[in-house]
Amino acid sequence: MITEELGTFSDTVEEEAPVEACTKCTACNTVCPVARSTEIFRGPKFLGPESERYRSQPEAAVTAGLDLCSGCKLCEVTCPSQVTIQEYIRRAQNKGAEEKGRTLRDWVLGHTRLLSRFGSMTAPLANLGNRNALVRWAMERVLGIHHKRPLPRYQWLTFERWFKRRPRPAKARRTVAYFYGCWVNYNERRLGEHVVAILERNGIEVIVPKQQCCGIPAVVNANMDLARKYGGENVRRLNGLPANVDIIASSTSCGLMLKHDYAHLLDIPGAEQVGVRVYDICEYLWMLHEAGELDLDFQPVTTRVLYHAPCHLKSHGIGYPAMRLLRLIPGVQLEEVDEGCCGISGTFGVKVEKYDLSMKIGSRLFEAVKAAGRDSVLADCETCRMQVEHGTGARSAHPIDILARAYGHR
Repeated sequence: MITEELGTFSDTVEEEAPVEACTKCTACNTVCPVARSTEIFRGPKFLGPESERYRSQPEAAVTAGLDLCSGCKLCEVTCPSQVTIQEYIRRAQNKGAEEKGRTLRDWVLGHTRLLSRFGSMTAPLANLGNRNALVRWAMERVLGIHHKRPLPRYQWLTFERWFKRRPRPAKARRTVAYFYGCWVNYNERRLGEHVVAILERNGIEVIVPKQQCCGIPAVVNANMDLARKYGGENVRRLNGLPANVDIIASSTSCGLMLKHDYAHLLDIPGAEQVGVRVYDICEYLWMLHEAGELDLDFQPVTTRVLYHAPCHLKSHGIGYPAMRLLRLIPGVQLEEVDEGCCGISGTFGVKVEKYDLSMKIGSRLFEAVKAAGRDSVLADCETCRMQVEHGTGARSAHPIDILARAYGHR
């Protein structure tokens, strides 16, 4: 395992601290993109540790503005006392949903894998419907999905089926397990193909264990019981892998669930053993480079690109490994666009009552991208890429896309 060769490079969000550790310094409120964009949201300090001091089991958990938390986790990244602010907010949201009852929309958005499987099976019709004005109007009225929000395109050939059909590579020096996630499986198979090709180029065999949705759509739609069910299935399967097999994720949000939230938020038995084996794909490739094992035979890629760091990547505590990797490639002119959260936060910006707020949160990023005039915007998060394209009209891609081109893949 690379961890044995190189030691520990990073840790995720924080070490757990009790609510009493909050000093009311308001650092979390300062960085909160929602609090900065609307006065209705009272900020993570108040809705998290401050309100938690007064919550009790018999009393209602719902607090005004609680549902406006987007789950970006910037509050936890910033907290000098390392208070698990998001955990208090998420648990309160979940209790509120149990008391009030969950809406049809939150049920649908929380069951992403089920929804995506149906969308994949009916891909031509689903994609047509998602772009039809009449269908979108009906979706807004019935489900509360904003008619202006672009929805992901589905693909009939899933990553799972593609992987089973492909020829197996020659003997490799080590093996990793790829947690591809719902997005790669149903919406962007090409990204998964690139991940596999890059790892194999570097002498690494890729296996794809049976897996469930990571559970983050269920968490953000206030259904932690469903997320815990999904997470429990994944933990059991991933703990069944050989001890020397690392786990790679190409989605920053999926990776964060596996690394951190299964153990700290959902309290899933055995999750700690999985979390210490999980790496973001760019994190893992940079570790290969540090070990002198990364193939540096890159073809020049002449391109001028911007890089947007997703909020959940910051929660990993690994810096920006994608930027370090891309600067190894001849011809790549790379610049970070550091304008904070894009605003979509997964399914947050899909909802009719949050769409305008999500676009307001992302407005600084949109203006910076438009002013820069680069070829494309890179982001490690799938919904960030969707939001950037929607807010700017610019092309967006995962950093792996550039690395794959440097290795000769198109």
